[in-house]
Amino acid sequence: MKLKEFWQEQAYRQGIVLFMGGMIANALNYFYRVLMGRMLNPELYGELTVMISFFLILIVPTAPLQLVAAKFSAVFEAEDFSSKLKRLFIYLTKITTLASLALTGFIVFFACKVQDFLKLSSINYVYILAGTVAVTLISGITKGVLQGLKRFSKLAFITVLEAVTRIAIAWVLVSLGFRMVGALSGFFVPPILLYLPAIYFIRDIVTAPDNPSEDISGTNSNGKEIWRYFAWSTLVFLFLNTLLSVDKVLVKHFFSPFDAGIFAAFTTLGQAVFIAVTALGGIIFPITASKQASKEDYFQPLKTISIVTFFVAGFASLVLWLFSKEFINIFFGSEYLGGAPFLGYYSIAMGIFGFIFFLSYFFMALNNFKFLYVLIAGSIIEVILISLWHDGFYQVISMFFISLIVSLAGMIFLIIEDKKKNGIV
Repeated sequence: MKLKEFWQEQAYRQGIVLFMGGMIANALNYFYRVLMGRMLNPELYGELTVMISFFLILIVPTAPLQLVAAKFSAVFEAEDFSSKLKRLFIYLTKITTLASLALTGFIVFFACKVQDFLKLSSINYVYILAGTVAVTLISGITKGVLQGLKRFSKLAFITVLEAVTRIAIAWVLVSLGFRMVGALSGFFVPPILLYLPAIYFIRDIVTAPDNPSEDISGTNSNGKEIWRYFAWSTLVFLFLNTLLSVDKVLVKHFFSPFDAGIFAAFTTLGQAVFIAVTALGGIIFPITASKQASKEDYFQPLKTISIVTFFVAGFASLVLWLFSKEFINIFFGSEYLGGAPFLGYYSIAMGIFGFIFFLSYFFMALNNFKFLYVLIAGSIIEVILISLWHDGFYQVISMFFISLIVSLAGMIFLIIEDKKKNGIV
């Protein structure tokens, strides 16, 4: 696709907006952590970090739920089923609300045990966490619908404004002396404030006239297809996270605490390459799902966005390679400079993982989950190789490289097979 043709297609233009919005939001969320680290004392900041980590674990279903909303929104839009879109939104919101309330109740019931386990200074932090989990899960449905409808600019607006609001609320409340409650409110309040603007952006769907013949059960009885897709997507994210994280777990096990800290520092910086391409997965997903539903060629968008992914990942890796010492010194301090020789290699590995992540979204948009077996195989290979060969960071990164190359090669093979099946050379 020529550059002029690329820019003339609205989905791609808005996709660039979503990509830029995602990058800005990621930078703002990182700034939130740095700001809270400066405003809170070390003890409270340690509690905040642990609460954020626990929060991220509890909201793992958010990504698959958002994908379900995006997938079927894209399909129903392509088929011009506005009533189905409305019913899908109401159905998912209702189910997610009930599940969120149940999860919130579960967290509150075990609040004392959570406080003891995480060694928190106040049980109120757990209560705020419970509410935050609920509102985050529910707001994910509206974001998924916006993504599926390819309203990328509006989704980018919501994402960036949420990050800005998080910083503003936390800064004001912590400055007023609310400390941890203020910092945690930065997570709890923004999804609530921005839910109505998100609903406004899909108001044509919410207010669409009902058509009983366009029931979402048409996808399968009682919405089974929707939840089957959710289950498969959850497994995908589980093994993507395994492939991404198991090296750190094994290094923590096999290496000294100091070396594990060095490894954690340069791998955290290296993941910036992966973060740089995550938004591209959000762009390819609705475009592919929509083109498949319309029986159009969905390989051309894959080719176009793959080229963009290559240049983004390549540029980010090059920057980290050339300025390894500077980045580590600025973000972590001179005591972590022992990781500088490894940052460049790890950033390249993260570029490869970025492609794996991007292609995973492509396959999920097609409702083709054969690639899950590739992710499972890659994860198993990584665990075995690092467990057997871990004599230094270079060896660990090399084993990680091998598992990533195997995974990427398997996914490329599946794409070639799919092209042959569709008669595309």
